[in-house]
Amino acid sequence: MAISNCRPQSSVISVISVISVIYNFGFCSVAHAAPVDQSLADHPFSARPSGYLIPAFTAVLPAAGDERVGSGYDLDARLGGEARLDLGRVGQVGALIEVKAWPAPVLKDAYALYRPAPFLRFDIGQFKVPYSLAFLASDTRRLLPVAPQALSGMVGRDLGVMMTASLPIRGRTLGSLQLAAMNGEGPNHPSDADGRYLYAMRGVITPLGARTKPFEGSDGSLYLGLGGAWVHDRSLDSGRESPVNQFAGELQFSWAVLSIQGEFVYGDRPEPVSGTPHHRRGGYGTLSAFLPFPGLKEHVQLVGRFGQSDPDDAAAGPTAGELSSTRELALGLNLYWFGAPGPFNDLKLQLAFLHYDELEGTGSQNDTLTSAATVRF
Repeated sequence: MAISNCRPQSSVISVISVISVIYNFGFCSVAHAAPVDQSLADHPFSARPSGYLIPAFTAVLPAAGDERVGSGYDLDARLGGEARLDLGRVGQVGALIEVKAWPAPVLKDAYALYRPAPFLRFDIGQFKVPYSLAFLASDTRRLLPVAPQALSGMVGRDLGVMMTASLPIRGRTLGSLQLAAMNGEGPNHPSDADGRYLYAMRGVITPLGARTKPFEGSDGSLYLGLGGAWVHDRSLDSGRESPVNQFAGELQFSWAVLSIQGEFVYGDRPEPVSGTPHHRRGGYGTLSAFLPFPGLKEHVQLVGRFGQSDPDDAAAGPTAGELSSTRELALGLNLYWFGAPGPFNDLKLQLAFLHYDELEGTGSQNDTLTSAATVRF
């Protein structure tokens, strides 16, 4: 949301209220506790606050005959915290909460977890549906400030339960599987209004070892991930109940200064009245590289992404407020303050140019220049 649409006084009050909630949650009382990712051998309980700011500016470059529409400033501000408690032989419990603080508090993630063993974890609450790599990666850990169009409207956050099982062999996690059952009503809807659940499954093979969290790009280490996901739901349109399925395949490889990432997504949704099957499909590929020169190879990164999406293969133009079939080309420059393997995504500046070509219909899609700064703590 653009900052110009917000009332400063109410926004400041909202941010203060969010900080107050987090304070009462207890994180300020453990400011000197060990970070969550450290060993809990000497610290059975650990907690920490967290958050980030991403101010951004987008300039829309109008095509011939078009007006300049959509340019302006934006701000993404999050506050939250997480805690862990080691129960010894029984396992580990924890909790995480994250709130979008601007322009008004909106709950994003809020869940409890139980890890009975290092290779098994259960989550219950509100979190991201396990589906796409680019979607699961945090907004602060993406190679470009604008997400691929192929993923627009595919999945989001929801309320439910999820199990994550991994395969550790000789100190390496060679794969993981996530199974989730959710309300299917979207975020911040505590009840299942239609009585139909959403089911999701995502598996990733990591023969060289897994990452602790999904992120795009390279941190200097060797990594290979090959995965796929499936989301199943049922919709009720015009009195007709229809199955809704979404599929995704992903490949991610990084080595030294280079990284390659690609995804293909496919979804089906029968037309509400006639039942004629409609499909949406898309994909993208991303290549990034740090400049291999002294003083630059950990701080300056070039990014290129090519993708194509079609929200409805049965229509020849924009339908139901969605874009028509579109091809996109993105070029980016990232400047990192910290070098890998440190917290290199915590303080950075991103510059990106995006070019769009509409492949059907009569509308036009403007090119954009976007700049975004990330400060994470």
